[in-house]
Amino acid sequence: MLNQVYYYYFNSNYEKCLEISEKHLDNIDALTYAMLSSLKLSINDKALYYAQQLFIKNATSFNGLLLSKAYIFNSKFQEAFALLKKLLTKNDSLYKEINLELALLFQITGKLEEAEKIFQNLLKKDPYDLNLWKSYAEIYFKKDYNKALKAHEELCAFWSQTNEKIKQGLLVEKIQSNTSNFQDRLQNKTKENITIIKIEEFLNTRILPQKAYLLFKLFKIEQSLTLFYSLQEFNQHNAQFWQNYAKVLEFNSNYQNAYHAYQKALSLHSHATYKFDLAYLLMRMGTEDNFEEGKKFYESRLFYAHNETFSAYHYNKTMQIFNKNGIDAFKNKEILIFCEQGFGDTIMYSRCLEKVCQIAQKVLFAPQSAMYEMFKNQIKFLNQSEKNFRNLKVLKTLPKKFDYAMPICSLPFFMDIKLTEISQLKTPIKAYKKPQNKIKKIGIFWFTPNAIDSETTRNFELNFLLDALKDMPYKIISFQMQGDYTLSDKIENRAKKIKNWNDTLNNLNDIDCMITIDSAIAHLSLALEIPTIVLLKPRFDWRWGKFEQPKSFFWPKAKILVIKDEKDSATKLNKLIKTI
Repeated sequence: MLNQVYYYYFNSNYEKCLEISEKHLDNIDALTYAMLSSLKLSINDKALYYAQQLFIKNATSFNGLLLSKAYIFNSKFQEAFALLKKLLTKNDSLYKEINLELALLFQITGKLEEAEKIFQNLLKKDPYDLNLWKSYAEIYFKKDYNKALKAHEELCAFWSQTNEKIKQGLLVEKIQSNTSNFQDRLQNKTKENITIIKIEEFLNTRILPQKAYLLFKLFKIEQSLTLFYSLQEFNQHNAQFWQNYAKVLEFNSNYQNAYHAYQKALSLHSHATYKFDLAYLLMRMGTEDNFEEGKKFYESRLFYAHNETFSAYHYNKTMQIFNKNGIDAFKNKEILIFCEQGFGDTIMYSRCLEKVCQIAQKVLFAPQSAMYEMFKNQIKFLNQSEKNFRNLKVLKTLPKKFDYAMPICSLPFFMDIKLTEISQLKTPIKAYKKPQNKIKKIGIFWFTPNAIDSETTRNFELNFLLDALKDMPYKIISFQMQGDYTLSDKIENRAKKIKNWNDTLNNLNDIDCMITIDSAIAHLSLALEIPTIVLLKPRFDWRWGKFEQPKSFFWPKAKILVIKDEKDSATKLNKLIKTI
């Protein structure tokens, strides 16, 4: 029995391993592999149960480590902390591994300084562990680019010094007390060279590419490009290297070389991430040919939208008939349009619904529940005077009967909508008449939690807006729904009145000018034809065009202001508001 368990586990057939193990849970080895297989299969509650039983039967440090992992995977962080700290008191052969697990737990729970201390202590005891150094350098990689860069530079300095010591023959005596295996590899000339090669490979393929990317995130573009360029020969088979290099080239407006770098990444690994990054580049460039290629690659985004894409079967059916018959496949059919991305995408792409209405017999549109009332009311208003959306029905729930289904962000692809055609299509949101306010009203929106850990930063400080607006004879109205902020009595907090997107729309009806970050309310304000200033950070989303010449092909009337220097930009914003 155990031979079968071992065989299936080590051949990565975890389902079969679990099935056999569960028949023999009285055997401690079978119980161990039932727990491990459950972890591999992400059956976290089952993994936790088996880990607890295992630890009860045999409270070893190894079984404690397994239980701590199960606690972490089940978000039982306090239990994991308590167990790991208890295991550390044993000070046995797994002391290092327990510390590593504790450091990981500190990282998961955002206690990065605690994780840093653990790694620093471990590195004092074992300074020649490459993986330990890599984990140490990556502690702040997603949270604090400056600290992460400093750690990478510390790592590079240490291993450069180590290389020099090896070359000079100085290291053998100094490392005798640390790692005998490492010492053994330094006993003769041949092995010494292999070690140097290993270190240089580690730096050139794993550490320096990360450093180059951190330089990019810190807007040290020339340094980043120079480092990426120097690392090309060492990373010919590293797809992620070429993806990250492409991002820097793209930001530097070197679009052609960025395109080649993305293609290089795809030639090494046909991963969805590389495809939709390439799609962003192509659609950002704003030419018809690029857009046509880009919208095909953009379909790869659905690889990560399993939960939002209500039925892969129906999507695949739509794709098959489209590949066979093109846009003609949807003539005189009942088409369901569902929404698989954010609110802003739904509003932006909703203008493509007009094209669907021109082709299909009936269009069933199912927006997010928070947008249902808004779209339902807007279609009702529009149909009183126009015919563009007469065959469109807004649904609260997904229907059972229809011919084909497609995501709203796929409409340019399935409906063969050209780039120049987009701005000509009517949005199904009725524009307001221009308000006649004696004192002009300016709406503001500056923060979205969705942007905190995203690839492109979007948020601004409230004070930046207030500084730009101070001493101006306008009424300021906040539409900010989330975030930690305090408004003065002079600012009207209209967010208190808003429960859904229909409320948002109604509360925009008297706004003379909207100042907002890249967010859903920006798209709604633009759809309502309210003069809208979109504030962007230097690295912004493809929807707003080229970095050196921002322009929206969905919203040509958008006033786009890229904020590089806040003092200078506040003056520009002030002038732009007065002009509007």
